[in-house]
Amino acid sequence: MIFDRLSTYDKHKVFKNMLAPYTAVLIAQYFSLGYQYSAATICILSLESTRKASLRSSFERVLAASFGLILSATTIKIFQFNPISLVVFTAIFMPLCIRFNLMQGFFTNIVLATHFLLNKDVSVMFVFDQYLLLLVGVICAIIFNLYMPSQNNEIISQLENIDSIMKDIIFDFAKALKYKAISLKQDELFEELKVNLDECKELVEMEKDNSLFFKKVDISKNYSLKFSEYLILLKIRECFNKISTDISITLELAGILKDLATLTSNNYTYNILLKRITRSEEKFKSEIDKKNLNIENKATYFLLMEYIKELIKLRIKNIF
Repeated sequence: MIFDRLSTYDKHKVFKNMLAPYTAVLIAQYFSLGYQYSAATICILSLESTRKASLRSSFERVLAASFGLILSATTIKIFQFNPISLVVFTAIFMPLCIRFNLMQGFFTNIVLATHFLLNKDVSVMFVFDQYLLLLVGVICAIIFNLYMPSQNNEIISQLENIDSIMKDIIFDFAKALKYKAISLKQDELFEELKVNLDECKELVEMEKDNSLFFKKVDISKNYSLKFSEYLILLKIRECFNKISTDISITLELAGILKDLATLTSNNYTYNILLKRITRSEEKFKSEIDKKNLNIENKATYFLLMEYIKELIKLRIKNIF
């Protein structure tokens, strides 16, 4: 079945959009409000992908309705329940909503304004009745949005996938240095990495937006570190077009990159790699005058070593 293929979050979204509007209609019927099924429409409009987004949209609707209902009732009364009143109401109310960033409330108020035309009633009691209808819809949406499935497992899985792609890229760098040839699949790996980073960022932002009163385990730091690693990998990649592969340090750097990609990731391993690259850097400094390298080539080697050190240090931060 299609439903079985949905993620936990999407399944929750389906159930929420089934039950929340139904509950809103039942409450509207209990209080004998006019146009009770509009409570379902308002509720669905107020259901957002995160708790904070739902609260924001609900607040906008209530705030806009506090003024919009009175304005629409007044406009309709002046034009004697003529549809032209909606045009006038829109001309006045929409610019205000745009100016004060309350467009979520504009669409809801248009729905409620049509009730005045249909019922041909703009009395204080009917206006209050429609305000209650709005409150029923948004409150039901807020309550049903209080429970949101955690995205932590999906984020952790995405981070593991990102780490795997990065290891492939680093191993590919090592082979490129050793065999003096850049792999054809490097572009494909970087594209795949960027897609995964974007997807992970979306999940992280959603998880942060679902944290209201209780602080959850913050794994956004892990994503930030991985994105920083991605930027360093891009810099390392740029170095490959400017360096010579005919000197001994090239093979040393290849060995360090290979170990970075293949060895068990722990603090001890990373510190050993830092010491190795520091020794390589000192060796290169002492032999630099003997190498037949131009200034750009020398600078590129130093940059490459510095980028590799930065990458290792980021890996150490990720452990803690």
